[in-house]
Amino acid sequence: MKFIGIGLALLLSIGLILYKQPSIEEKLAKLEPELQETLDARNVQVDPAELLHQIYDFNTRLKIFDVRSEADYNLFHIVDAENVRLKQLRDSAWVKHLPNETVFVLVSNDEKKATDAWKLLSAQGILNLYILEGGVNFWLDLYLPRSPIQASGTSGPNPSGDDTLRHNFDFALGAKHPAADIDPRDFPKRSYIRKIKQVGRVTKKSGSCG
Repeated sequence: MKFIGIGLALLLSIGLILYKQPSIEEKLAKLEPELQETLDARNVQVDPAELLHQIYDFNTRLKIFDVRSEADYNLFHIVDAENVRLKQLRDSAWVKHLPNETVFVLVSNDEKKATDAWKLLSAQGILNLYILEGGVNFWLDLYLPRSPIQASGTSGPNPSGDDTLRHNFDFALGAKHPAADIDPRDFPKRSYIRKIKQVGRVTKKSGSCG
């Protein structure tokens, strides 16, 4: 009877702990003012040129999470980007296995879905989170070969965009598209405000320029 009593007490304690855990929605509601202030200040939206630099920075452990639909991801995605659903980002069991000392950059067609993903992960305590400024559309504005927008200099991020892919593709090439894995030396040097803070150090990273 003594052991049964101890077991029941442990089960009750575990039940109380689980019961008191706030839901993601509750965490988001509590953190919303702070998160929105960070977003409005544009502190976590990184220029495509900064992401390009990080891709080839051997001192940064980088993960790019592409939160778009599978169809858009298959049409085109930045090299080494992983297609992740927002549903996955709500799964605490999946989130807790994300690596430490890693920079995470969230990508959507514009910024809407990436911003939703940023909020979900921020509410669960994940650090070093960033959003690709202007999303895939802005990346392609800058790095799509023979882009008319690139030539005109009229490209720019569209934070209020509806997350529709504004570029057309004849084939689904994914990361095999020329604009997915580019050599920075092939494009004019671009000025930007550095946002990403280096975390940890790595000695080797797969991939190469071009």
